[in-house]
Amino acid sequence: MSLRKSTCLTSQRLDAARRNSQRSTGPRSEAGKERMKMNAVKHGCDAAPENEAAVMRALGEDPERYAALQRELATTYGPGDALLNQQVADLGKLYWRRNRIERMETGLMRRALLAVEERQRTRHRRLAAVTFDVSKTPTDLSMGEPTERCVQLRLLLSRLEVMRAQVGARVFTLGQPEVIKTRQQEAIGWRPARLRFLLYAFLQRAGGGIGRNDEQKMRDYENQCMGGEAGARTLYQELVRLLEEEIAKVEAEFGEELKAQEEMDAIERDACLAPAGETWEMLLRQEAALDRSIDRKVRIILAMRQEHARRGGGGSRTAPPEASPPDNESNDREAEELSKVVGLDAGTESPEEENAPETPKSPEQSENVIENKAPRAVQE
Repeated sequence: MSLRKSTCLTSQRLDAARRNSQRSTGPRSEAGKERMKMNAVKHGCDAAPENEAAVMRALGEDPERYAALQRELATTYGPGDALLNQQVADLGKLYWRRNRIERMETGLMRRALLAVEERQRTRHRRLAAVTFDVSKTPTDLSMGEPTERCVQLRLLLSRLEVMRAQVGARVFTLGQPEVIKTRQQEAIGWRPARLRFLLYAFLQRAGGGIGRNDEQKMRDYENQCMGGEAGARTLYQELVRLLEEEIAKVEAEFGEELKAQEEMDAIERDACLAPAGETWEMLLRQEAALDRSIDRKVRIILAMRQEHARRGGGGSRTAPPEASPPDNESNDREAEELSKVVGLDAGTESPEEENAPETPKSPEQSENVIENKAPRAVQE
């Protein structure tokens, strides 16, 4: 039982509800109704016949092309009675729906491909954002950390290149050891640790990195921690060499990661040819069903044309067939050719053949009959 009190429907509330309902009846003019009636169209397969042209236009199709397809099919299969004409018209609808399914599949492929291209453009923008111009980059190297591995390596490479320019100019800052610290956390090896140690050593030699310039303190630090001026030069050369080696290593890692991303993009583009999901599977099932329907409809039309040709283009379908006059031999030959195409037996059986007991068939022969194929040759 609900604890919420039910609202009492008074006459005032009922009148208010009726007045509100008059404001939500949708468009009232004929132009508004015509404009809004196609808002719920999704695939157009269940549209009423009188709305076919409007549905086609709503789906971006040309009704004139549909009419041209119907005229072409009518010309191909020739004139006939009302039943044959209806079968030809139904075949045109099946072909049109088949083309619509192909457009849907192409749309799914293009949408998946656009998603891959958007990821590529986003990655390129991020790579461009973390690629520094060494001549115009400030000494502060702190900025947000990206999450994509390829962009992380490009940012680290840019920072190391800026650091190389700073070390070449004998400029040491507090941000330089932090960059190496970030690298040391993700890379296993002695080089980042040694680089960080040397950067801290030269930072202390320069006065703690806070802008002081005391010549006596710098000499005292050189003598106590670096082995004098000669030792400082040796350590500086080691710092430059290790920094060059680290830059080369990061460049190689970045190149491998970028190549892996390009290969992944190629795989994703190939996968766009067969998108996964329920929608794609449904389209494939509908496509297979339409192919079967088209095949059956063509067989029906060819069989009806064969019967029409046997009667010389006239007569009722229910009336018994009459003997063909001598001048209708061409129609008989056409009927035989059509019977070969459609897979039907144009000949008639004799009374002895009709009363003869049925000979059991092998599974291979039964399968050939079902598929309307010629029986397989018996190998000796």
